Amino acid sequence: MALNKLAYCVQQSGYTVSLGTNFIKQELERGPARRRKDGTGNSHTVSVNWVVNETGYDYLVGFYYLWEVNPSLPFLALLIIDNSDLKEYRCWFNSSIQLDSKEGNVFKVSATFEVQANRRDKNLDQSIVDLGNEGLINSYINIEKVPNVWLPNAVGV
Repeated sequence: MALNKLAYCVQQSGYTVSLGTNFIKQELERGPARRRKDGTGNSHTVSVNWVVNETGYDYLVGFYYLWEVNPSLPFLALLIIDNSDLKEYRCWFNSSIQLDSKEGNVFKVSATFEVQANRRDKNLDQSIVDLGNEGLINSYINIEKVPNVWLPNAVGV
């Protein structure tokens, strides 16, 4: 069964992400807390909002009610979480759609998602941190963007 994909990108102002932690923290009476590894890929919590017209509001409410029929089934949404690019994530609603305000034909809507973490490239993470350790972080270029983003934009594809 194909997953539904949210047609509207979330507004990036007011967008908050709480990254899932992969460790357990135990407070101690004295000194720093004890921490230990607890699996990988724990889910993120993302608070999102949209500014839409009447049709957009009807779409978001309909999307939510359709998802609510089978709430164990995720949906897809484009989000910025693990790096600075929009990526597709598997999501579930943590809260219902909330109408925050309506001014004329403008609807401000919000919700909270639980988001399945995407796999990380630990070697890339280490390379970026190594650049930071050497004071060279501003020289980092995501080489994947050269053929996949910059070149098509340059040649108008």
